[in-house]
Amino acid sequence: MMISKAHDKYKEIKSLLKGSKEKYITATDDLQVLEIALKLKLKIMILLYCKEMIFKDETKELLDNLINNSIESYEISESAFKGLETKENHAGIVAKIQMNEYTLDDFKNKDFILVLDKLEIPGNVGTIFRTLDSINCNGVILVDSITKTNNPKITSSSRGCNLIIPSIELSYDEAQSFLLDNGYNIYLGEPKLGKNYQEYNYEGKTAIVVGNERFGINENWYNNPNKKVYIPMEGSQNSLNVGVAASIIAYEVYMKKNYKR
Repeated sequence: MMISKAHDKYKEIKSLLKGSKEKYITATDDLQVLEIALKLKLKIMILLYCKEMIFKDETKELLDNLINNSIESYEISESAFKGLETKENHAGIVAKIQMNEYTLDDFKNKDFILVLDKLEIPGNVGTIFRTLDSINCNGVILVDSITKTNNPKITSSSRGCNLIIPSIELSYDEAQSFLLDNGYNIYLGEPKLGKNYQEYNYEGKTAIVVGNERFGINENWYNNPNKKVYIPMEGSQNSLNVGVAASIIAYEVYMKKNYKR
């Protein structure tokens, strides 16, 4: 069935791409992300595609699989797709995807969790998810999150890793209680305080907390048992981009836990 820009499903996808207000729902026109969604057997709720733009055999095969696994699928014109695409040179496919939903019970026995405290910029969150996928991090807790994990910009910048890594959104009080009640060693990412990030062994259940791009970590974290970790720096700046800093520390945790470095 061919639909136009005036169709409700087209308008729904367009709205989702600007920022989903539905919990555990995201949208993407990234082929790699769509492949991940199929591999994870996520629910493809709405699929829009433009056959005029699909030339490669592997893309045609991907489209067939998506159509077969979608609840609803519609064909659109090339001009209609141009009104949806988030990047140039995409292959004319866009979908609404239902993400997996997690509870705190899913996090109780995870060995390594990254805690994102009130992060704002989707690109930073996406960078962190992408890094964590490469080191098999067990989960992400978003505390008082300003940008949500289902934000299509996070889906894009993480290359779909936000679909892979379990995540949950909690208030500060909920996150703090959960981590303390379940025996996590809490490490607060700090520009200067505490120890060099390479000096810790990161033994036992580990939670690394990184803070807001402008204001840092919620001060209440300091009132609880914690360890402070910093990354040595030279030059004129007093801190790294939070996505870079979180990635450096996360890799160190991975190396210590897996290679006893």
